Amino acid sequence: MPSTVQRLLATLPEEKKEARIAVRVPLQVKEVIDTAAEMVGATSNQFMAQAAYQAAQELIERERIVQLCTEDTEQFLALLDNPPAPTKTLKQAVKHFKESLSNAKN
Repeated sequence: MPSTVQRLLATLPEEKKEARIAVRVPLQVKEVIDTAAEMVGATSNQFMAQAAYQAAQELIERERIVQLCTEDTEQFLALLDNPPAPTKTLKQAVKHFKESLSNAKN
């Protein structure tokens, strides 16, 4: 059975390249982190890296998911099934986008 440290570090990606992150925190915050890290048998750096990585992944996932109420979901699906005709503004935007693509290639 893997140790707590092994489980803690298991979710960090294994990569040979490393980068340093320096952070200043109040002494009380450092003491709490040190205590928690000691409880799981990890270094403070290992504990902070894992906790920050996990929190970042959760935040990214939460921000990528769009949640709609029932009414908005029904309206969205209805628009997918029966989209409105393109407006003059949309047509101009598409034309401008296509022109910017051709200019970027040149």
